[in-house]
Amino acid sequence: MIRSAGSPPARGTGLAPAARARALAAALLLLAAGALGGVDRAWAQAGGPVSRVLSAEETEALVRRVDYEGMPEDEAARIGAEGTARLIEMLGDPGEAPHHARILLALGISGGEGAFEAIRTWAEQGPADGELDRAGFRAWQVLPFALGKLARRDPRALARLAASFDAEAPGWSFRHFEGARLQALERRAAAVALAETGTPEALRVLDQVERSAADPGLADHVRSARADASARSLESPR
Repeated sequence: MIRSAGSPPARGTGLAPAARARALAAALLLLAAGALGGVDRAWAQAGGPVSRVLSAEETEALVRRVDYEGMPEDEAARIGAEGTARLIEMLGDPGEAPHHARILLALGISGGEGAFEAIRTWAEQGPADGELDRAGFRAWQVLPFALGKLARRDPRALARLAASFDAEAPGWSFRHFEGARLQALERRAAAVALAETGTPEALRVLDQVERSAADPGLADHVRSARADASARSLESPR
C-alpha cells in the first residue's frame, strides 16, 4: 500500500521512516557481508575499504585471466591459504603450463605457506635440455620477479636470486636463445628483481655483483636497475 509522505508509520513496524531506513541499511550490510565472505569486521563497523581473502575459485580465476597491464598486486596480495594451495596444485600440473607464469608471480606476491617450496620445485624440475615451448620460456622469464616479490618476506628467495649470478647457463634453448645468452638474461633479470625488492640485503647482493662482475655490461645493468627502481620508489612510495 502506498502512503503519503505525511502518513504515520505503518501499523506494527514501531519505527519512524528514518529508523526503518537505518535498519534496512544495516540488514543490507549484513547480507552483503555474508555474500562476500570473509569481509573484515572492522570495515563493516567503521566504513573503511573492503579487505578480504580471495577464495580458491577467485584465485584460480585471477591467474587464468588476461591483464594487459600485468598482475594486479593488490589483488594477488589477498590470496589466502586455500588459494595458495590451489596455485601450488596448478603449478605442479603440466596441463596448466599456459598459466604457470602468472601462478609463479601470484605465489611470489602473496607469499603464502609453501610458496617458496613450490616455486623452487618448479624451477628444479624444469627441462635439462631440449627446446622449451613459449609457455615454459615465459614462466622462466617471470621466475626471478616472482622470487623478488617473495624475497621481501622469505630470505630463501633472496638467496636463490643471489645464486643466479654464479649459476651455469641452462642446457635447454628457446628459438635463438641458448647458452650464454640465456645466462645473461637470467642474471640481468635477477639484478632487476633484487633492485625492485629494495631491501638492504638485496642491495648488498647487488653491491657485490657490481664490484665483482667480470662482464662490464652486467655491472652497468646493475647500476641502471638500481637507478630505475629508486626512481619508481620515489614516484610511488611503498
